[in-house]
Amino acid sequence: MKKLRLITEILAIIIVCLVAFVGVYAQKYNKMENQVKGYDLSKDLNGYRELVFKVSDATEVTNSEGTLVGSTDDYDDTTIETNSYQKTENKVNTDEELTEENFEKAKKVIEDRLKSFNVEDYNISLNHENGLIYLQIPENTDTDHTISNVLQVAEFKIRDSEDASNVFITNDDIKRASAVYNTTTSGTTVYLQIEFNEKGKETLKQLSTGEYATKEDSGDSSTENTTNETTNTTTEENANETENENDVEAEAEVSSENATTEENTENSSETEQTEANESSEESTETDATEESEEDNQKQIILSIDNSDMITTSFDDPIEDGILQLSMGSASTDTDSVSDSLESTATISAVINSGKMPLAYTVTENRYVNTDISNEIIKNVIIGAIIVIAVAILVLIIKHKGRGIIASIAYIGFIALYSLIVRYTNVSITLESIVAAIIVLGINYIIVYKLLKINESDESLKKISYDTEFKTVILRLLPIFIIGIIFAFIAWNKIATFGMFLFWGILLSIIYNFVVTKDMLK
Repeated sequence: MKKLRLITEILAIIIVCLVAFVGVYAQKYNKMENQVKGYDLSKDLNGYRELVFKVSDATEVTNSEGTLVGSTDDYDDTTIETNSYQKTENKVNTDEELTEENFEKAKKVIEDRLKSFNVEDYNISLNHENGLIYLQIPENTDTDHTISNVLQVAEFKIRDSEDASNVFITNDDIKRASAVYNTTTSGTTVYLQIEFNEKGKETLKQLSTGEYATKEDSGDSSTENTTNETTNTTTEENANETENENDVEAEAEVSSENATTEENTENSSETEQTEANESSEESTETDATEESEEDNQKQIILSIDNSDMITTSFDDPIEDGILQLSMGSASTDTDSVSDSLESTATISAVINSGKMPLAYTVTENRYVNTDISNEIIKNVIIGAIIVIAVAILVLIIKHKGRGIIASIAYIGFIALYSLIVRYTNVSITLESIVAAIIVLGINYIIVYKLLKINESDESLKKISYDTEFKTVILRLLPIFIIGIIFAFIAWNKIATFGMFLFWGILLSIIYNFVVTKDMLK
C-alpha cells in the first residue's frame, strides 16, 4: 500500500509538471492553443505603453432630425457628409466643466477602470492646469482593449423614444451592472444585468406599469368584431338576393325570357360590386385600427454614449429594480459565448466605474521598449535551472533513493508554485523574481531537514514531524508577515515581491507537510 501510494503521488506530480511546464493544448480557430494561463510580465520586463490623454475640444454632431449622434471626435468630415449629419457649435466639454475637480474625477474613473481590467502595474499622473493625463501600462495582448475602453464617457440613459429630452434614468440611478448568462436547450444567452438604486427602482417600476407597458393583445376583440361584421354582411347579402328574386318574378310576368335573363345578369353584377366595396371598406377600417393601436404604444430607448442599444416597451412590471438586456441570441458555440461574456463584462466594468465628467481623446500612444532584453531574461532562466539541477543532484548523491523521491517532490513544488502565481494574477517583476529565489531556497532547506530526520539515529527519529513543522512555522512567521505587509503597499514592485513571498511561504509549509513528508515516510 505504501508503494502504491508513493507511485500515485509521483504520477500526480508528473501531471502537475506537464501542465505547468508544457501546457494543455486545445484547438481554437484551426490552430492549437495553450489553455494554461501565461505569466503577466511587468512593464519593466515586457515594455510598456505610454499614453497622453487630452481634454477633447470636439463639437457635437446631430442627424437630419436634430438628434445627437456623437461628436467630431467620432466622425470625420467624409462620414458626416455621407450620412447627412450636421456639425454644431456646441462643445462636448463646456468651459464651465473644465475645472480641476473634474480633472481629478476623470483621473479617478480611469484608475477604477484599469483595476476592473486587471491592470495593476501602471503609472498615472495629472496636469492640474490643463487636465492632461499621463499613463503608462504594461504591453500585453489586452493593452489595445484597455485603451479603447478606458476613455469611454459611459453616459447611460433610459429615455422616451420620441422625445430625446425626456430622460427617466441616468448613471446616478444605477447601483451595479454585471455580465450574467442563462443556458437552455437552445443554447447559452448572455445578458447585461443592471441593478438600480432605490430611486431608479421606483422610476423603473412606474415606467413598466404605466404608459410604457405593452398594451394587452386586442386580437380577440378584433376577431369578434370581424365575425359580427361578416354576419351582418351575409344577412344583407341574403336580403338583397331575396329582393332581387322578387323583382325577377315581377318582371317575368310582363317581360319575355330574354329580358328577364339580362336583368338578372345586371343585378348580379351590381350585387357583387357592392359586396366588394363593403369588404374593402371593412378591411381598411380594421388595418387603420391596428395601426392606430401600434402608433399609440409608447416605447423607451436605452442608450450608452448616444448609441441606442434597445428600443422596447415593458411586457411585465419590473418591481425588483433589475433589468436584463440580451446581448445577442442563444448560442451553443463556446467561443461565441466567451466573446459575448467578455464584451458584456467590459460594458459592465465601464458602467460601474461611473460616467466620465469630461470627454478625453488620446493624443500620444507609443510603445517603450524595456531596458532588459529577452536575452538577459533567457540567461537568468537558464542560470536558475542550472542552480536547481545542481541542488537536486546533491540530494540524489547524498541521500540516494530518498534523495530521488525528495527531488521529485521539490520539482512538483516548483511546478505548483508557478501555477499559483499565474492564476493569482501576480505580475512578474525583477523584485518578484528575487522573492521567488528566496522561496525556492527556503523550500530546499525544509526538504533537506526532512531527509535528515528520516536518516538520523534512533533518538533523532523520535522527533515528530509535527514538532519539526512547528519549528519551521515559527522561524518563517516573520518572513510571512513581511510578505503580507509588502503585498498591500501601492508600489507595484514592492507589492509583487510581497505577493510572491506570501504565496511561496504558505505553499511551502502546506505542500511539504502534506506531500513531501508523506512521500519520504
